[in-house]
Amino acid sequence: MFEVGKEYRRRTEIHSKFKGQAQGGISTPKEYPVIFLFTSDQGEQHGYIDHFHSDGTFRYTGEGQVGDMKMEAGNKAIRDHKDSNKVIHFFEYTRRAYVRYLGEAEYITHHEEQRPDREGNIRKVIVFHMDINSACTNQLTQGTTVCSAKSLKDLSGKSIDELRIAAIEKSSNTPSTNDKVMHTYYRSEAIKLYVKERAKGKCEGCNKPAPFIAKKGPYLECHHLYRLSDGGPDHPNNVVALCPNCHRMAHFSLTAKSFNEQLIFQAKQAENIIRQLNNNKNT
Repeated sequence: MFEVGKEYRRRTEIHSKFKGQAQGGISTPKEYPVIFLFTSDQGEQHGYIDHFHSDGTFRYTGEGQVGDMKMEAGNKAIRDHKDSNKVIHFFEYTRRAYVRYLGEAEYITHHEEQRPDREGNIRKVIVFHMDINSACTNQLTQGTTVCSAKSLKDLSGKSIDELRIAAIEKSSNTPSTNDKVMHTYYRSEAIKLYVKERAKGKCEGCNKPAPFIAKKGPYLECHHLYRLSDGGPDHPNNVVALCPNCHRMAHFSLTAKSFNEQLIFQAKQAENIIRQLNNNKNT
């Protein structure tokens, strides 16, 4: 339906086909089994603070501009999307009128916080805990399902192929909320280990050796190639291992945009090599 990483003009390329609300963060087309979620930095001044949490889930602020948010309309649609057999598709704004597709999302749970509304008054907001899955169907992901939460100890000693599978495998439809949260965190840690193994001790930006050796090996930092509140969805195509200098360059330099475009190409090339190696093993 949508291609991960591709930009779409929201009104003409999404809503002209599927309908649904063309403004706001939550769109619920009536004629299709889909829900569209949109995130942007623009709403932070009004209490819409979307971000990745340390447990690997994405915290998404519900709808409602003034007064306490209620579990109705779009908010209820997110919570009940599985019971309604609707798939959530997640997008982030990249520029005016344009959004980038980040993948499918799954509701895990939610909590309430006190934040200001559009008029500056403190109110109750609903914060959804979402699992964003940017995996593309291929030989390494097809049919891969996790039946229960796993311990981070399970990642120790895994090969690079095993780490890649751990990073993109989906949770099953039946585990508890706690199991889903644990699995999201497990997958988030797996992706970090995987990209560092893929880099083989060299920065994927400048191709120079890691600046020093830490207790866990060559020191490199994980960088997400798509913004999503400076977190970015966890998937091998979306994450690179960088030295601290290149990591800061990717975020703060005057050439950050072109550098990140270079890194996106580098990640795709690295993943193509991994896939080719796996194909050779299987033939």
